[in-house]
Amino acid sequence: MKSFAGASLLSLALVAHGSTAHAAAGWSVSHATAAASGTTRPVDSGGVSAPGLAVEGELSNSGSGCYTLWIQWTADLTVGPPIKMGTQCGPGSVPVRFQKPGGLGTTWVKICRDTQHTDCSPIQYL
Repeated sequence: MKSFAGASLLSLALVAHGSTAHAAAGWSVSHATAAASGTTRPVDSGGVSAPGLAVEGELSNSGSGCYTLWIQWTADLTVGPPIKMGTQCGPGSVPVRFQKPGGLGTTWVKICRDTQHTDCSPIQYL
C-alpha cells in the first residue's frame, strides 16, 4: 500500500508540473500579426523537488503594432504575476528567454497587443 501511495504522489507531481518526461518540448502561440514559438526544458533548481523550467524561443511580428510575450505560472495553488518575456514593435523578431524557478504548478504563455497585459491570445500551457 505504501508503494502505491508513493507512486500516486509521484504521478500527481509529474502531472502538476506539466510534464511526464525530462526532455525538451515545443510550444507556440499567436495573436493578430504576432507569433511566438520555442522550447522548454527542465533545469536543476537547487534542491527543489520539482525542476525549474527554461523557456526559450522567438517572438515575431509581421504588422505595424507592438506585441508582448508574457509568462505566468501557479505555485502552491497561487497564481503569480505575469512577467514580460519580450516585446516586438513593427515587423521583425526578438529572442525570448526565461527561467522559471522549480516547484509544482502549471506554466503558460500568451501574446498581448502593446506592452500591457490586455487584448491577449488564449493562454498556451507549457
